[in-house]
Amino acid sequence: MADLDIFEDALFTVFAHHQPARGDPGSRGVWTHTALPTWCVHEGTPQIAYRIADASSANTKLFAHHQWDAGVYLADVLAETPAWADVRGRTVVELGAGTGLPSLAAAATGARHTTVTDYPDPEILANLRENAAMLQARAPAPLALDVAGLAWGEALDSYVGQAHKHRFVQTHGQADMVVAADVLWVSSMHDALLATVTALLARTRDARFVLVAGFHTGRLAIARFLDAALAAGLEYAADAPYGGVYERRFDGTTRAWQCGDDEMGDIGERAQWVLLAVFQWGAARPR
Repeated sequence: MADLDIFEDALFTVFAHHQPARGDPGSRGVWTHTALPTWCVHEGTPQIAYRIADASSANTKLFAHHQWDAGVYLADVLAETPAWADVRGRTVVELGAGTGLPSLAAAATGARHTTVTDYPDPEILANLRENAAMLQARAPAPLALDVAGLAWGEALDSYVGQAHKHRFVQTHGQADMVVAADVLWVSSMHDALLATVTALLARTRDARFVLVAGFHTGRLAIARFLDAALAAGLEYAADAPYGGVYERRFDGTTRAWQCGDDEMGDIGERAQWVLLAVFQWGAARPR
């Protein structure tokens, strides 16, 4: 059994009380939120339908065949359009999208243009296109919602800056908001992920990178990425709750980021919490 298969099996064993993911490969789900527009109402409930990708040998290892709690919470945040993460009238790019639920929420609640991306696996991208098409079919007017394959770090010439040399940026342009959920579980990809974020994020003070990560990833792995983001010229957005970084339990309880503690009592407790971090460029942002 491959290491990632063992890791996945362990997730659903140790987190028996509250699993950090929902749905089965190939199944359909519904996400509801009162902030969705009236055209999203179906049978009296504002909702967005989505399909979870099938589990193939290629995309199983990318964990795209579940809907993770982190993605649900990111969709909640974007739908609520708080001042510190307001998608209305802005361009949004999602990384490592899986089902693309946060992108669907952004497109439905007024983003000017949304690009939902994941690793360029044909099955993952086909599933994302199906989810986008389901939302488009219900919208009263065409949504500016695209799907694109994007391998993190691809065609980047430096860790930060040089954004114009990134092929994706040449095609799609930089984004007012870059968003991602549960993308930190492979620490060896942190550099490539951060390079992609810093290449895609517009060089303006009101541009935002919104990250949600479940603690099944490991608190120390999350802390390492946050530190790397700060070292790359980003800073926490002070207008966001808790100064831009906090933890949220599945029942809605929130608290400040416990950066120095990797022990959360019972291991099952980890499945009940996610971290949310909101970044903006610091004063010395690259041009």
